[in-house]
Amino acid sequence: MRKWLETQLYKKAFSRALFGLFGLMIKEIRVAPRQFMSWNPLSILRTFWLIILSTSKLVTGRSLRVSYSFTGEDRLIESLLKKSITYNGFYVDVGCNHPVFLSNTYLFYRRGWRGIGIDANADLIKKFRWYRPRDKVVASLVSNRAEPLEFMKLTNNVLSTVHSTYMNDFLEQGQKILKKEVMQPRTLSSILDELHCPHEFDLLSIDVEGHDWNVLQSIDLAKYKPELIVAELNPGPDLVDYLGKYGYSLKGAVLKNSYFMKS
Repeated sequence: MRKWLETQLYKKAFSRALFGLFGLMIKEIRVAPRQFMSWNPLSILRTFWLIILSTSKLVTGRSLRVSYSFTGEDRLIESLLKKSITYNGFYVDVGCNHPVFLSNTYLFYRRGWRGIGIDANADLIKKFRWYRPRDKVVASLVSNRAEPLEFMKLTNNVLSTVHSTYMNDFLEQGQKILKKEVMQPRTLSSILDELHCPHEFDLLSIDVEGHDWNVLQSIDLAKYKPELIVAELNPGPDLVDYLGKYGYSLKGAVLKNSYFMKS
């Protein structure tokens, strides 16, 4: 019976998509209370609203491909990892910014995944604690450099950075520096050690406006082994050779992001 049912469901692309959509809806509804309920009474309303949104997937159909990332990075990540609907994964999001808007990991949090979010902007970390109460979050500047660095918070917080070389372009675009803060950076490995991150996990996403290479060099990839690494880095020979030493191969690059899979 099971074999016959699977054959009927999977023999056509449309029926397979509909079956997958139904399973995804059930998964999001089932995990919503666990993922979003907290001590705040408003979380009840938020959870109820998210359940309604999940149910609406059956109405909007498979043709509506929801993405929370800037240019669909979460959909590419989903395709590369190829995890089942029932799977609950783990991610590390460096430069996590807003917990929902332009997030590479919120799509997975909705499906029951959990992880670690890190950002130098403490205000955004506060939002993370409210929107994604099951994630572990840290307000910290991540780098392989030991000396203090000046973090510049801009009007558009997505562009906040430690790199002054970007400032002229940003200011010409109408951005304003809201705050400058000298911060003592930490290595990514030290943060993962402190938060008892599993040594093997699914996704490492890095988006820190020009400081991605320093962040990548601050994690011990012999100890921590994400299955997929996504970073705003040009996939030049230095990067390919560096990650190749740890068993990673380049799967592709789209716009600013490069995607490396563990062999």
